[in-house]
Amino acid sequence: MTATVKQLCNSSDKMAAARTLRIGLIPGDGIGREVIPAGRRLLESLPSSLNLKFNFVDLEAGYDTFQKTGTALPDKTVDTLKKECDGALFGAVSSPSTKVAGYSSPIVALRKKLDLFANVRPVKTTVGSSNGNPIDLVIVRENTEDLYVKEERTTEGPDGKPYLHHRR
Repeated sequence: MTATVKQLCNSSDKMAAARTLRIGLIPGDGIGREVIPAGRRLLESLPSSLNLKFNFVDLEAGYDTFQKTGTALPDKTVDTLKKECDGALFGAVSSPSTKVAGYSSPIVALRKKLDLFANVRPVKTTVGSSNGNPIDLVIVRENTEDLYVKEERTTEGPDGKPYLHHRR
């Protein structure tokens, strides 16, 4: 679901018809309501020479959605992303300071439902950077294990050794 603008552009054929991408916008909670409109404006401001156009669809997820509907990640959001969108901009989600029955953060659930098991972040020095040492690396972080495990417990196996069980 993720790609750089450069990858999405057909730079070899400047006369190619514009490619239209459908992007799901999920502001979520808090600062997400500020950063998602800014991200949309940024995409809309890309130069026409990139041959990209965008259609946006507003979607819901987060604690506010949970309070209104009883679910933090509506099926409609997941279905729309899977069936209709080329990508998504996800803002931020709040978590209550105390445990709330039935609520869990939608971001991990969304990653799992969309099979987004890796967070890939390319880092490269930009043209005109004042730093004399160029950087070109990729950071890959696993997205569904470790801190993202929903529930863990330890039991004793038949051999008397402890076994760790986790549920995603």
